[in-house]
Formats: sequence, structure tokens, C-alpha cells
Amino acid sequence: MDASAGPSSSGSAADAADEQAPTKPKKKVIKPLTAKKLEKHLAEAENRGVLYFSRIPPFMKPNKLRNLLEGMGTEVLRVYLAPEDASARAGRVRAGGNKKKNFTEAWVEFDNKRRAKRIASTLNNTPIGGGNRDFYAHDLWNVKYLHRFKWAHLTEKIAYEARVRRDKMQAELSQAKKETSFYLQKVEQAKAIDAMEDRKRKRAAEASGGSGGDPADPAPTDHPPLRKKAKHGEGESAPSRSRVATEEEEDEGLRQVRRRFKQRKVVGQQAASATAVGDSLLSSLLSR
Repeated sequence: MDASAGPSSSGSAADAADEQAPTKPKKKVIKPLTAKKLEKHLAEAENRGVLYFSRIPPFMKPNKLRNLLEGMGTEVLRVYLAPEDASARAGRVRAGGNKKKNFTEAWVEFDNKRRAKRIASTLNNTPIGGGNRDFYAHDLWNVKYLHRFKWAHLTEKIAYEARVRRDKMQAELSQAKKETSFYLQKVEQAKAIDAMEDRKRKRAAEASGGSGGDPADPAPTDHPPLRKKAKHGEGESAPSRSRVATEEEEDEGLRQVRRRFKQRKVVGQQAASATAVGDSLLSSLLSR
């Protein structure tokens, strides 16, 4: 009895352990589309229609819009509502208005484009309805059917606008970085110039103090004062006198080498010389 009971008890324990062990979820195998399924999918996508709502009633949510458009003979597939500008919402909240999120326009995709055309022609410029106590009962539909417009066109438009915003933000950030670096560079240059000026003032003060000058005198300018030329032979050493003599010799040599061109005489001098020549000729003729 005990031997027969042993295997049965061990088997029941193993079954209980197997039941308690967590089962691994099976991986979902995605099979490639066949030619027939692909044709069917493309035909269904081609048969879909998109409606454009140019105005959305204040604070209407996507679920509310979907509920209002369902049950009209075709299925509502996708709904997209464009949110209002963040600056407009911030201004409304700052002025004490409603803090709820508002939407400006919407796109709705239907399963059947013929039904979508009929819905657009039927609902346009008509009250939303839903009973007198409904918040949107007296608002009007502003809807239009978009001919040959697919949902892929909308996704491309949204992606393009997001890319433009990102590029614009990057350009603004790079411009701000350039301006900041230029400003910091100029600040460093100004600090370096101020430090140079301080060092010049300190050196000038030390020089004036060492020479016995009055420290209360104003600091000298950046350029040293021009020295007066001493006369030749007065207060000059032998090398300086020889240098001056050499410069004078070089100037004299340049004057001799320089070519002299014949200059025109003044009009009065020319007239006087002509008169003298005429008088001399007349006197010579009379003497004959």
C-alpha cells in the first residue's frame, strides 16, 4: 500500500507544480501579405473617404465628434483634431477664460467614400442637434468632402509641419548660441584691454614715484611726450653728434643726386625779359 501510494503522490505534486509554473506567452507570428490580401487592402484604402471640418465647436473632444458621426450608414475609421495654438490658449487662460483644450479643425475618415460624400452634403450648414439641453445643439456643421484625399496625405502634412518647426527651432538656437559666444568674446576683450590700461597706469605711477615726482599728478597718457630736439653740440654725447653729422651728410648727398628740372618763369618776369630784348634790338637798328 505504501509503495503504491508513493508514485501517485509524487505524480500529483508534479502536476500541481506544472500548473503553478507561469506559462510563456507565445510569440505572434506575422505572416507576409499575399497578393490577394494586398489587393483587397489597397481596394479598401481606395474606397475610403475623408471629410474636412473647418470649424470645431468650442471644447469639443474627438470622442464626442466620433459619437455624433457614427450610425450614418458607414463606419468612422479615424479622427484627427488639430489643437489650437499654445500662445492663444495661454492668453485665454491668462485673461481668466476656460482652461480646457480647444481644437480648430478636424479630419474624419470613413469606410465608404460615397456615404462620406452624402454625409458632407447633408450635414453642411445644419445644426448639430442632439436636444435643446445639449451644449452643441445650436452650433452648425462646417464640413466638406475632400476629393482624392487620403489619410496618408494628412500624415505627410503633419510630419512636414513638425519638421519645419524643428528646423526653425534649431536655427533660432544656433543663432542664439552665436550671439552669446560673440558677446562673451567681446567681454573678454574688454577685460583684457582694461587690464592693460591698469598695468600702464601702475608702471607710470611707479616711474613717477621713482623719479621724485609728485604722486598726486595725473597719470600720463598712453603715448610718451615728444622730446625736443637739442641743438647740435649742446647736451649731446659724441655718438649722438656723429649720428647727426652722418644724417646731414646723407641729406646733402641726396640733394646733389636729386635732379633739378627747369621751372617756368612768372608772367611778369617773362614780359620784362621780352621788353628788354625788344629795346636792345631797336637800339641796334637805330645805331646802324
